Amino acid sequence: MTISSSSEQREPFSPDAPVVFAFCDPAPNDAVAQLIAHTLPGSQLVVVNQGTAESDAARSSAIGDGLCNMRALAASVEDLAHSIRNRRRLYPRQAVYGIGYATGATQLAALLVKYPDLFERTALLHPLVSWVPPGNAELQGKRILVTGGQDDPARPLALTEQLVDYLAGQKADVRALYIRGGHEIGQEELTALRDFLQAPID
Repeated sequence: MTISSSSEQREPFSPDAPVVFAFCDPAPNDAVAQLIAHTLPGSQLVVVNQGTAESDAARSSAIGDGLCNMRALAASVEDLAHSIRNRRRLYPRQAVYGIGYATGATQLAALLVKYPDLFERTALLHPLVSWVPPGNAELQGKRILVTGGQDDPARPLALTEQLVDYLAGQKADVRALYIRGGHEIGQEELTALRDFLQAPID
């Protein structure tokens, strides 16, 4: 797993804009990447590359028996937490957002529930959290968007609802959107993500 260097970003970023960690490998023409660029001009986009083997392992485990490879996931969480804390130290005055899709959202969720202080806002698009995380009081007040497809064959809606219930139980400021569709990201989700990212921080 690698995290891209900020020097790879073509457009200069503003010190007043957030740092956005994208756990979905957005390409320049990707809808989520375009939305980030238009909604958060000047933001620093940091792409988390998960690797094919890791994604395939998580996918097959999730679909087969509903359990992620917890040992590999735990190791990746610690590595990512270290890297993100280092990035935060470089830019201490900037807010940090996390956006994840599919396997990336699952990984971001695991990171969030263990280290809520890493992100000011987190968007989890079609995550698969097949376990119930332990309670974490630091999730209180954290702004989180969770989306899921009612007919998503790879992400059972019941598990998405379980995650939302968990976050609400920790008193997080969680918003849920369940679309009438499958695994793809539709316009309704993009609109919800835009509104979530644009909402003022208290």
